[in-house]
Amino acid sequence: MMTLLNESQCSYTCAVGLDMLNGGGFMKPYGYQALIMDVAERHLRQFRLGVDDLLRQGMSWVLVSSSVEIIQPIREEMTLTARTWHSEQDRLTFRRELRFSDTQGHPLFHAATFSVLMDVRERKILRPDRLACSIGEPHSEFLLEASPKLRFTGEMTPCDRRKVYPSCIDRLGHTNNCRYPEFAYDALNEEEIAALGSLRRMDICFKSELKQGEFFTVRRSAPDFREGGLVIDGIHDDSGKQSFIVRFEVS
Repeated sequence: MMTLLNESQCSYTCAVGLDMLNGGGFMKPYGYQALIMDVAERHLRQFRLGVDDLLRQGMSWVLVSSSVEIIQPIREEMTLTARTWHSEQDRLTFRRELRFSDTQGHPLFHAATFSVLMDVRERKILRPDRLACSIGEPHSEFLLEASPKLRFTGEMTPCDRRKVYPSCIDRLGHTNNCRYPEFAYDALNEEEIAALGSLRRMDICFKSELKQGEFFTVRRSAPDFREGGLVIDGIHDDSGKQSFIVRFEVS
């Protein structure tokens, strides 16, 4: 396998757009996820491991979870700089770190993602040695504590029933991962949305696919950010399986 570049040589600029900000002027959870996925995809293309590169081999990355720690809340349209690197790999899972700063180099937020490689036709997880290119050995600098698993054992209350519309579906034929923080955000009341102006951490875990035409029920925990944060999940109506779980924590 061939390494094309050293990951440490790569940096990116990205923009906080108007669509990422809410009526109160602060960044919606969707915005953080969208920036993470944009930078990760642009970075992987440098190593011939982007979406198009892998689809030609019948494979795709599947995001298992992502975690964000917010250092300085974003409250306006602005240009960011980003760096990212592959930090850890176990038998099947890749961990990636992402650091976002303003143009003066002041840190704004950090993120970690966990992904697996999937056979797009068989929908089976593949071993990393199926990749035709390499990003080299992991650089073991971790920006935050994170795990590919997120569990919540408290009581959850149904609050909405939703349908997966065509606008949710991406090129891989399932709901794009940036839609899930939108589902969670839509489950908040006005007071909770205002509290997210002090968002300090967001964790998203993707458990099972949501496909076009499927219905799912959104549930939420009690609105107490002080005791472990606010948790929102989605349950497949047909199978009863948990599709996603999101946790918000504020300062």
